[in-house]
Amino acid sequence: MKICIVTGGSGGHIFPALTFADGLKEKHEITFIGNDHKMESWIIPEHHYDFKAIHNQGLQGSKLDRVRAVFSQFKAIKQAKSILKEIKPDVLVSFGGYVSFPVVYAAKQLKIKIILHEQNASPGKANKMAARYANAIITCYPESFVGTKNVHMFGNPRASLVHETFDHTQEYERLNLKEDLPLVLMVMGSQGSTSMNEKFAQYIKCFDHDEYQVVIVVGPKNYDEFIKTVDSHHENIHIVDFVDQKALLSKIDLIVCRSGASTIAEIQSFGLASLLIPSPHVANNHQFYNAKSLVDKKAADMIEEAYLSGELLDQSVHALMCDKDHRASLKEEVLKLATPNALSDMVEFVEDVSLYA
Repeated sequence: MKICIVTGGSGGHIFPALTFADGLKEKHEITFIGNDHKMESWIIPEHHYDFKAIHNQGLQGSKLDRVRAVFSQFKAIKQAKSILKEIKPDVLVSFGGYVSFPVVYAAKQLKIKIILHEQNASPGKANKMAARYANAIITCYPESFVGTKNVHMFGNPRASLVHETFDHTQEYERLNLKEDLPLVLMVMGSQGSTSMNEKFAQYIKCFDHDEYQVVIVVGPKNYDEFIKTVDSHHENIHIVDFVDQKALLSKIDLIVCRSGASTIAEIQSFGLASLLIPSPHVANNHQFYNAKSLVDKKAADMIEEAYLSGELLDQSVHALMCDKDHRASLKEEVLKLATPNALSDMVEFVEDVSLYA
């Protein structure tokens, strides 16, 4: 079976698509399509998948930028159609990002089966526009595409990481962590967050707790500058540029993090107590809606960044670490939302063309 995957723009789209491809590659021929100037153009080839590039622009920026973006769609559709004619896929699976719409549109014109995967509670613009052309839609939240036909809530392929075995020993040694102390991980994505780093600096000044240890990930680009702003700090605070988050998943007592799609999938599958701080800098404010979906089900706590200070962060984290019952309740409720078989369910669905013919 020939399967074409289109994705791009952010890790939230790209990494679930790569995990999905990993579940298919032994039995099927996989080709990716993405933008020629975004992160997918180097990340996907690094994972040894065939990558075909088109050029497309998002509908953001000034009025002139948006006009240019509209006209860029025509060229992108033409490029996508040429690639699809060349590779002749049996099905196109779209993981979103603005690069996906012209590819979905071209696939529809060529009568290729189309499956959309929506990672967020509130669908992105590209998937909203593409939904009318889809033979089936796979979601991660019950709020997505309510009332639309042939919708299947299988979840995020990243949730299936729970089936893998990770050894925390090396990461504990690298970070100089203590096995006998509870662990709080604060991470705002692999690259960190400049705005949150300011609040982390305030938090570190407030921190004076011996009962638990905290790893704060500030990002590789911001690390040197951040260290300059922090003089002395409590020995239980560990400031790092990056962290092997997967290695720590089984050891985390509380995670303070953004609410991107892949992060939420991992929180659900590993049953982590979480304090979510949605990024206010993402399209359609989708991280807020991801977090709200969990908060409404009493499966996570949330503080919006605009209302957060270092002092409030210290108070909130300390309250959670002192309340084992509340953390246990968060874990119990978030596990109910887990989709640990998301990858295998998606692979089986895509392989059975009769389900979306």
